[in-house]
Amino acid sequence: MKTNRFVKTLFFGGFFFLGFASLNTAEAQRRQPYDRIENRFDRREDVKDRREDVRDRREDIRDRREDVRDARHHGGILDRIEDIYDRREDVRDRKEDVRDRREDIRDRREDRRDRRF
Repeated sequence: MKTNRFVKTLFFGGFFFLGFASLNTAEAQRRQPYDRIENRFDRREDVKDRREDVRDRREDIRDRREDVRDARHHGGILDRIEDIYDRREDVRDRKEDVRDRREDIRDRREDRRDRRF
């Protein structure tokens, strides 16, 4: 008796499992063309995302390079060096101006002397 019950339970369980599996398989086969289309769209989106990531990485690299340049130029090392050279040049120009003024004064004196004699 117990054996018959066990066999019946096994038979009904197997039957329900088979029905459930076949329904799932049929549903999966019915959905397959749509899955292909969705996969196609997903792949396109993945490609677009990868390209966008590459673009973003390149932009980040460019931005970092610009930041380095800006740090050197705007208030950075190169600006300080240029300021030093500009100051030295200004000092040279001032010394030349003083020299020129002294020479002009000498020339005027000599011209006056020459006019007297």
